[in-house]
Amino acid sequence: MEAYSLKQVDETFKRRDLAWSILAAKSTNKNGEPLYKSFDEFFDYPKALAKVSKLKQTENEMNPELVRIAKRVAEYRRMKGGEGK
Repeated sequence: MEAYSLKQVDETFKRRDLAWSILAAKSTNKNGEPLYKSFDEFFDYPKALAKVSKLKQTENEMNPELVRIAKRVAEYRRMKGGEGK
């Protein structure tokens, strides 16, 4: 699912890049200056990627009690021979 979402961000980037090129060539404010000084003002690619990939927490950043419980549940499932059995 993440790969598909990343691909969608790239597709959006391509469309916005094209729109940016068209917009940059045409749009100006009342003083004749461009509305956007840079492409990043128009589309924040790193921000879009961050939304999709959401940095994963390391075990040290998590609640230790929840980590302990999750490990016990995983061990229980392994002993039972699979999930939900």
